[in-house]
Amino acid sequence: SKATVSVLNWKTCPPLPLPPKGTHTHTPPLESAMFIRNAVRLGMIKNAGRKGLDQILKLELLEKASPAAIMNLWTTHHQLLMQYWGRVISAEAYDAMHPRLQENPYFVVPVFRDKGLFNVVTNFQSGRGSDGGQDDLVLCSPLGEWQQLQDAATVHMTIQFFTELKKSKGLVLVRCELKDNHMTKQDSMFVTHMLLKYYTMPQNFRMVETFNKDPAQFNYHQYLKMIKDEAAVETGKGTDVEIVDEKKTWKSAYNAPAPGISGI
Repeated sequence: SKATVSVLNWKTCPPLPLPPKGTHTHTPPLESAMFIRNAVRLGMIKNAGRKGLDQILKLELLEKASPAAIMNLWTTHHQLLMQYWGRVISAEAYDAMHPRLQENPYFVVPVFRDKGLFNVVTNFQSGRGSDGGQDDLVLCSPLGEWQQLQDAATVHMTIQFFTELKKSKGLVLVRCELKDNHMTKQDSMFVTHMLLKYYTMPQNFRMVETFNKDPAQFNYHQYLKMIKDEAAVETGKGTDVEIVDEKKTWKSAYNAPAPGISGI
């Protein structure tokens, strides 16, 4: 039997257990030579946030590698770690997506669990990389806390775009970092996949634009149904959640303005 959708309170949702100390510590020799070792505690990162690619990889060695080798190295390495997830996108895809992120910095991604869901607000920020290039960060916070605290909301996950290799290799490296154990690696993969999809595909991006520029017309109910179907395919979650068939806009559903938007 299906249960009607329930939105989980982030603070009352119990944290997931930390992995045992020493989990996923094996690193193949090639990766060990390429990656810079960072201190970790109990299998989780100590501080999530913006980093230069030269804090993670030895750039002088990367410049000698082919794009295919870099892609394989980056994705394979992050499969071994509990607190990270990595993928690679083309420079062309990033250049098309970047202005959309700048003009529409906020979005919301429902994350389904076995019972109910919680909403994650994504907040795009820009900075300067160590080589003078752009290194861009997406902060992920719980919706309820974001609506109250805005930029002071707790960041539980970050998504960073590393552009240091964009010109020389035609690649942009993407990395998720989990700050604590409130989100899983599967959550980070799903949020990142949805972010890239909704900022890339024209039919999906229209919803992002509405969310940022005309939030009173953002149909959260319609969007939730779309995301639920995708979550069922991507994660297997949400299959036991039933969404009542009624139209609700973002404002009427939450009786609160969209993140970063005032006066609605």
